[in-house]
Amino acid sequence: MKNRVIAFLSILFISSAFLISCSDDDNETPIPTSEVTTSKQYKDIEAASKEINTVVESVFNTESGLIPIRSFSTKMPDCFTLTSEVTDTTRTIMIDFGDGCEVNGEMISGVIRMSFSVQLDAENKVEISYSLENFVYKDVTVSGSATTTFTFRSETGNTTFTTNSNFSFAWADGLTATSETNFVNETFFENNPDTPGDFEYYTLNSGSSITEFSNGDRYAVEITTPLRNERGCSYIVSGVITTTENSASTTIDYGNGECDNIATQTDSDGNQTTLEL
Repeated sequence: MKNRVIAFLSILFISSAFLISCSDDDNETPIPTSEVTTSKQYKDIEAASKEINTVVESVFNTESGLIPIRSFSTKMPDCFTLTSEVTDTTRTIMIDFGDGCEVNGEMISGVIRMSFSVQLDAENKVEISYSLENFVYKDVTVSGSATTTFTFRSETGNTTFTTNSNFSFAWADGLTATSETNFVNETFFENNPDTPGDFEYYTLNSGSSITEFSNGDRYAVEITTPLRNERGCSYIVSGVITTTENSASTTIDYGNGECDNIATQTDSDGNQTTLEL
């Protein structure tokens, strides 16, 4: 059962990255085109968040000891150090990038301090927390913390993955921003009545995020109807997500459950456009 739990955790890490950035290879949510001055800085936040998540995922998967070390899409550099401490059921790891370490072509410095606990025999729960210390991505100083909790119900196989984060960002010119995310990913399994021993599954994603800049710019993402993915379909089959940039918003409706690459976009003025994902 350990391998099944951790395998799902790796998949769901990828899901959380989609939720934070609101896009993946097959489903991309357009960002409204209102008059803002921080679009470049917002991309910095997305890039920094993605890199931090990738580092945490990579270190967890290689240091947990629950699954074999596998190759990652992001190759970890040799210029950071890991310090690990184990107490009872919790392991604490300090990921130290020192005064500068190049990761995927960008300079990172500072420390990610993460801890995780695994309770597979009792609650079938994995909890990962991490915080940043003197952390700088490119020229952006990042501080804050995040917690991810994964639970596995052995009687049904259903899983729940929650992630909550609260980070602050500061640029050299004095601009600052705060970004808070709260997302839930649930996977449900059902027996396939047509094929004994086989099963079907679907996932529901819900939650929201908000980023506010010190100059007044505001970016928000809200899943107003859970986004549903089903086995065998490459696209979201239903659900509604709204992205807002200052006063301009865009809503994407993924349909009524049919497996297709069609979604409907509605802008702030009520204009609708059919999208091919």
